[in-house]
Amino acid sequence: MEININNRPVQVAEGTTILEACRSVGIDVPTLCYLEDVSQNASCGVCVVEVKGAKSLLRSCITQVTAGMEIFTNSPRAMQARKLNVELLLA
Repeated sequence: MEININNRPVQVAEGTTILEACRSVGIDVPTLCYLEDVSQNASCGVCVVEVKGAKSLLRSCITQVTAGMEIFTNSPRAMQARKLNVELLLA
């Protein structure tokens, strides 16, 4: 299926997470609690991304892509949320 990441068309297989899709094309999304094949509990919130039409930011490590999804990894909203989540983890 085709999705857009940062206004760039990307082809991915069904069942792919946003994080996997980003990594497949060299887009880095930070993570803390995600360990491939070990832990995918989405507890830290550092991997959030903005998806067009979604009411809230989505955790990229557990959210599967859907056809036509428009994902923004470096929007001001996502960057601010990541910063806040790290600050809360350190508090």
